[in-house]
Amino acid sequence: MSNYVIPLFFSMFALAIVWLVLVQLLFRSLAKSHPAMYERIGSPRGFEPKATPALFSFLLTRKPESLGDQAMLVRANVMRVLLAVYLFGFALLVYMVMSAQNAA
Repeated sequence: MSNYVIPLFFSMFALAIVWLVLVQLLFRSLAKSHPAMYERIGSPRGFEPKATPALFSFLLTRKPESLGDQAMLVRANVMRVLLAVYLFGFALLVYMVMSAQNAA
């Protein structure tokens, strides 16, 4: 295996923990500051299966911008960037593992 697989794996693991913390903070902030939007996305309480499509719908549309809350917009933009970085890192990790298996 490549020398970079192990560090990339642990980086992805750390990013997953950061993502989960950001999701929890986002839901708490929505519940406190924007209860109508929180109700509209299904009032998720933690990491429920129904919360994932609602979260992606919230983040990948212009719903955060429609709230007019600068702090919420910054949080949503950080989560959008983190999602892109995470998806790229995951694809890179899969590629590295698959190419190492093919070389062996």
